[in-house]
Amino acid sequence: MEIIERERSKFGSLFFYIGAFSMFVVVTVASCTSDETFAEIYKLVTEFLSISKTSFSMTLRENAALGHFLSYALLSFFLAGIFSRRHLFFAPMIAVVFGILMEIVQIFIPSRGASVMDIGVDILGILLGLGVYLVFVKFVEVRSR
Repeated sequence: MEIIERERSKFGSLFFYIGAFSMFVVVTVASCTSDETFAEIYKLVTEFLSISKTSFSMTLRENAALGHFLSYALLSFFLAGIFSRRHLFFAPMIAVVFGILMEIVQIFIPSRGASVMDIGVDILGILLGLGVYLVFVKFVEVRSR
């Protein structure tokens, strides 16, 4: 347990900044007012991540649910890295509230709309991200013995 706390403190700030960046990307994409704006932001993000010319990038562009799922999985993974094991339940709670707020915000943006299905997909992604984080922590514990 002590090893995990030491590792978490070492990676905590990195997890925080990546989590904050993930939230920024979700807010930016959720607040797009037109398909052209979304296309430009999507192009910038995929070029930044060096996946713009891959089939994975095209799959994400065509399948919004997959984008929701993966972005919230990453968000919850990095949020989980910020909290101690005792306070880990805050990570999925924050991610779920954030997802619901993003859907509510989209009600007020022209050409966007809220969707209960998106919230469900977000929650599934959050659960996956949290599960992957717990497996990652267990792996680090076992490996450090």
